[in-house]
Amino acid sequence: MSQHHDLTPTGGTASGNRAAAALTRQLLTAPAASFTGGSDTEVHTLVSSDHVPLYLFAAKSLARHWPEVSPVVHDDGTLTARDRSRLLRHVPGLRVIGRREADERIEPLLAGYPQLAAVRRGNVRILQLVDYFLLSRSRSVVSMDSDVVFLARPDRLVHWAAAPSAERATFLYSPEEGWEPQGVHWIADRLPGVPYVPYMCCGFACADVAGFFDPAYLEEMLTRLPPEIRFAPRYVTQMSYSLLGGKAGEARVAGLGEPYRSGRLEWLPRIDDRVICHYFASHERATTYDNLVEERDLLSRALGGDTTADAG
Repeated sequence: MSQHHDLTPTGGTASGNRAAAALTRQLLTAPAASFTGGSDTEVHTLVSSDHVPLYLFAAKSLARHWPEVSPVVHDDGTLTARDRSRLLRHVPGLRVIGRREADERIEPLLAGYPQLAAVRRGNVRILQLVDYFLLSRSRSVVSMDSDVVFLARPDRLVHWAAAPSAERATFLYSPEEGWEPQGVHWIADRLPGVPYVPYMCCGFACADVAGFFDPAYLEEMLTRLPPEIRFAPRYVTQMSYSLLGGKAGEARVAGLGEPYRSGRLEWLPRIDDRVICHYFASHERATTYDNLVEERDLLSRALGGDTTADAG
């Protein structure tokens, strides 16, 4: 059996299976993601076993355009030993934080924040906020979903990462305006008067660790939210980022603009300087296979190939 078969989901049409297999071959034969780690910036991603292929596209495209960062993967609890081995083979130097290790390290740190700790125990998505910042070793954190690819060098982020903390934004985010759903809007009705960042996506966001993350503030806000929102699996992480952005203040927060807008490519205006594409593997498409087939041109382009993957 060839190397790619155990990584390529199957079960679709014959032509779809061939397209997914061709794209997976391209992924596995593309150069390993090489990072230098010289920018004191970590790119954190929560990864499931099913999304390992998607993360490899994300990491390899990131390394092509912004190799100065350090990648960090957080295990959602489903990564196998084989998954870890593959991740480390294709992303040498990657820091992989296992779920048990994370729980053991985070629980004592949240001893004084019972609501935040309860949300974390019951909602794996909140690891995308709490664990990213509490387990960071750098002054800057980039939150990046596994279904993000880079199409160009993120010059704005490169300059941001190099600037002194006092002279740069505390929080930069991918805008999400123009389509639904937008879960952060639940906050406005329940926390009147509390500032928040509307139309933002936490699937791609950048923050100064010391200036942004405040567990005491999150504890206060979570306590004021009703349980049906506090423990909502889908949007509590995005709402929490939104609240922390609001706390940082308008002068310290900025959207990254159209080149970094979140959404599938077909939803977005055609522009020449798009930097990322966040194509929402988990939003409507049920499986990794669907993404390998339906986004094969985009994923091939992200690896540096031509814009069409061999479907034959």
